[in-house]
Amino acid sequence: MNDQETPIEYKDKYQLIFVGEVWSDNPLYESWVEGRIEIRTWDDEHCNNEIRYCTERNDDHFWKLQEQYNYKWLTASELEEFKRMVQEKFRKKPNKGV
Repeated sequence: MNDQETPIEYKDKYQLIFVGEVWSDNPLYESWVEGRIEIRTWDDEHCNNEIRYCTERNDDHFWKLQEQYNYKWLTASELEEFKRMVQEKFRKKPNKGV
């Protein structure tokens, strides 16, 4: 995040930043929210790592997850667990029959 030496409290930690975006103009996604969760380190200005998400806009679990983890710093093991959780719960697609 700057060119100073990484402070000890941020060494070997990763920060999560939720970024909403619209990457589909398909009407099936009207009631969905999609975006990315940037994974940053203290010395990573450009964030070259991210997790994609897509879930229903009314999914309270997603909004609670965002509130709990946005800008939070995680250890490597916490990050891996977080990635698994997002992959399992928030990488959905709308049903075509809806």
